[in-house]
Amino acid sequence: MDWGGVRNGKLLAGAYLIALVMLYAGVVWLLVEQWTGAESIGLVAPILFFAGGLTIIALAAALRRRMPVRTTGLTKSMTGYQRAYYRLSLGLEVRAAWRTIKG
Repeated sequence: MDWGGVRNGKLLAGAYLIALVMLYAGVVWLLVEQWTGAESIGLVAPILFFAGGLTIIALAAALRRRMPVRTTGLTKSMTGYQRAYYRLSLGLEVRAAWRTIKG
């Protein structure tokens, strides 16, 4: 995806990178707490997970028309929003977002 072609592209790319880190950090933190047998799950991990997930959902809705259309077996029947969410949540746009932020 071309983040530079989007209005406020650097801001959105930065928000995406932060949201992706929050999403994955929340998942890892929750799993570690479960594996270690923590008595109670703290509030930080679920908040990180949900905030990161909601940010990615919002970005997918906003950028649904900007995602590249590659008709592979998995994505050929997806809508623009589904394709955007798929690419953003799996981290397939990290390299392009990082290049946009670095300049």
